[in-house]
Amino acid sequence: MKAKVLSLLATAALATALTAGQADAASDTYVVKKGDTLWKIASAHKLSVDELKSLNQMQSESIKIDQKLVVTKKPGSAKQPAVTQTSKTTTAQSLAVSKETSSTNQFKAPAAQVDKPHLPSNHSQAILAAATEVSLPLLDTPYVWAGVTPEGFDCSGFIYYVFRTAGLDLPRLDTVGMYTNATIVDEPVPGDLVFFQNTYREGISHAGIYLGDGNFIHAGTKKVEVTSLNSAYWKDKFVGYKRFNQLLQ
Repeated sequence: MKAKVLSLLATAALATALTAGQADAASDTYVVKKGDTLWKIASAHKLSVDELKSLNQMQSESIKIDQKLVVTKKPGSAKQPAVTQTSKTTTAQSLAVSKETSSTNQFKAPAAQVDKPHLPSNHSQAILAAATEVSLPLLDTPYVWAGVTPEGFDCSGFIYYVFRTAGLDLPRLDTVGMYTNATIVDEPVPGDLVFFQNTYREGISHAGIYLGDGNFIHAGTKKVEVTSLNSAYWKDKFVGYKRFNQLLQ
């Protein structure tokens, strides 16, 4: 009798352990680590950024270390569109077009490019992700006018070097040339370009690489550095996000 009771207790304990394990597995959450971005987490779990934001009821791409994110859709659930800050994006684009038109250099974007979403292909995603990985070790590289090597960069030379190293067959262009050969994107991902105007000259005059969470990396006046788009100086001169045309095919 005692042996039978022990056997029943052991069976119940095993069933409880299995149930607990299933509950943990069913949670399907991911804990954010240092260096993570929504795009990186979504790609690792075969989701789009919109799907990941929708699963977690997020209105922005901002994430924090140790934050838990749901990374698995429930079977049979319909895809819900993520809530995006449409009005803010539209305002920024309208401001960009207004600034382009009023500039003495008249950098007017073709109407067909505005408000047209472009999702990167797998190949493009790989290059955009590689560009961010290539760029970060170059922090503190000194600024050198027309520089295109790790010995020193200017802003366009930095972007040229990063994307060539990441695998994009890119000609050497200045900032205006890069702006002309890129398309506005509504939902930027790390690796996309950010453009500014009226810095050291009128019109499009500076560019960097978007890192996510409102930050970008660029060759500043003294060195390669990471800067917030919300800083007083750059916020006032920000034109918009773009992606090289080669990455839209």
